[in-house]
Amino acid sequence: MAGSANSSPLPRWQQALVGPPGILIAGLWGFAEATFFFLIPDVFLSLVAVLLWPRTWKHVLSAIVGAVLGGALLFHLAAADQQRTRLAVARVPFIREYMFTKVDDGFRSQGLYALLSGSIGGIPYKLYAVEAPRFTQESRFLLATPPARAVRFLLVWSAFGLIAASLRARLALRTVHLLWIYSLVWIVVYAFYWGRILSG
Repeated sequence: MAGSANSSPLPRWQQALVGPPGILIAGLWGFAEATFFFLIPDVFLSLVAVLLWPRTWKHVLSAIVGAVLGGALLFHLAAADQQRTRLAVARVPFIREYMFTKVDDGFRSQGLYALLSGSIGGIPYKLYAVEAPRFTQESRFLLATPPARAVRFLLVWSAFGLIAASLRARLALRTVHLLWIYSLVWIVVYAFYWGRILSG
């Protein structure tokens, strides 16, 4: 039976999230966010990191695979009909026209390195997948996707896992307390991020 950092048995729902069902969720989330969903996989990856880190590394890998598949789908759709696919992505909540301009400028000035800077800078990956056919070949874009996605996924997953482990060890916080902190962090992050987008 899976156990948390203090070797206590996990509740059944937590076992599901850190086990194969959770790995599947991570992959589907990675695919969805790479296409038409607006919440990043980091939200789920950080959750499983709080529950059981570092044994949930497969979730990160699954999210990366899902992102590659989603990127491949959007690239194909955009290559076939750039305008229609762009309009579909533009309807995703909190996508703004200036983001497409930043993506295009990034491709022109940085090439495929723009995927990494965009990931860290808050530009959704889906925009790069839509604009990529104008700047690069599909094979090159898909080869650049795993490292570009992995950097932020691993940073967020590791940060939440390490902080949760430290709070358990030093303050004896239980998982329920850590989940409240986890929720508060993401509420603040998205309130700031969406607020910045809406005010821009």
